[in-house]
Amino acid sequence: MAMKKETKQNSNKNSEIILNKLRKKYPGKAAFDLDGRSKHFVCEVEPTKDHPEYDRAIEVIITSRPHKHLKTTQFYTILSGSLKLHLDKKVITLHPGDLYTIRPGIIHWATSDECWMEIHSTPGWTKEDHILID
Repeated sequence: MAMKKETKQNSNKNSEIILNKLRKKYPGKAAFDLDGRSKHFVCEVEPTKDHPEYDRAIEVIITSRPHKHLKTTQFYTILSGSLKLHLDKKVITLHPGDLYTIRPGIIHWATSDECWMEIHSTPGWTKEDHILID
């Protein structure tokens, strides 16, 4: 029981560190834990609400959940760290400077130690088009 509590405390501490880094680097921009698990963080640099045709975000991924988009195409640019990207049944590893495009309908998720990436989406990302796959 003590191990689970300690792991959760470390996760919460790491979460606050990452969110504070995002807020400091992008002042005035919304930064949040995407799914409340302290594993996937988003900072909306150019949010969809300002222009529905696209958005730009900085994301920090430890582990994202499997999902797909019906409308959105996402363009990943790896800023730091390495990302193991799962695409349907294929797995690729991306490194700083790598670019990758994810088309609508592709089930995807990612894991890393702490990968920072820029994601440009067209049309802009919405919760309604972020469909979790169990």
